[in-house]
Amino acid sequence: MPQSLFRIIIFTDLDQTLLDEDYSCTGANPALQRIRELSIPLILTTSKTRREVELIQDELGIGRQPFITENGAAVYFPSGYLSIPLEGGEKSPLYTLIRLGKTYREIRDFVEHVRPLVPLEGFGDLSAEEVAARTGLSLRMAAFAKEREFTEPFVLNDEQDLPLLSDLAMKQGLKVTTGGRFHHLIGIEQDKGRAVERAIQLLSSEGMTPLSIGVGDSANDYPMLRVVDIPVLVPRMGGSSEVPEIPRIIRARFPGSRGWNDSIQRILQDIANHDRSDN
Repeated sequence: MPQSLFRIIIFTDLDQTLLDEDYSCTGANPALQRIRELSIPLILTTSKTRREVELIQDELGIGRQPFITENGAAVYFPSGYLSIPLEGGEKSPLYTLIRLGKTYREIRDFVEHVRPLVPLEGFGDLSAEEVAARTGLSLRMAAFAKEREFTEPFVLNDEQDLPLLSDLAMKQGLKVTTGGRFHHLIGIEQDKGRAVERAIQLLSSEGMTPLSIGVGDSANDYPMLRVVDIPVLVPRMGGSSEVPEIPRIIRARFPGSRGWNDSIQRILQDIANHDRSDN
């Protein structure tokens, strides 16, 4: 096994990237197996909540790895992970939390304040059954999706209101991002890129920064793709994603988990070939 592969970290979005529209990751199983065999950290970097990510980690069989939730609002490190000293984080028995976002209460207060001007509907306005119906999630996962800590997914009654909402959010220290299925209200100081940079910093040993791979499909993945060493853009079903051009970006040949698998397998093979040529 090439030693250089232990210096790799993979950050990945979930919906319509590692997970297909039906939330299956079957197409990615060969690459996931290879990642497990090589002990490469797979850091889920998503708009999903902590409870959702914990369950998905179990389903993927990747063990307890760090993860990034709610569009870069927080980086969670399992307690005792690689004996990394984590100063300044919020500690609990299970995790050290590095928080970058606003509280959910602050987000919901803003939603109630602007609703008369900009009619919108967030997860906090919906029952678990309604979230399940709109997302295709199981009722259990929909309930987990409602356990927001930092951000609010929402839909607008009229998409033409988006610029006005963005202006109002900015004045309150918030911003709007757009993901695969919903818009999201998040803290102005957070994004996936800042969270990824923080995670890389914490996972870097003295004199060695891991080679970082980032995989995403939508505009809210752009900050992550911009800061990693190897950015991968997975196209959506029916067309490419509206993400600004990034130097050295790899464009997956297929959507969803199949494109994720193909791209990761190719990248890991290229690294292995390069490693052999150096020996």
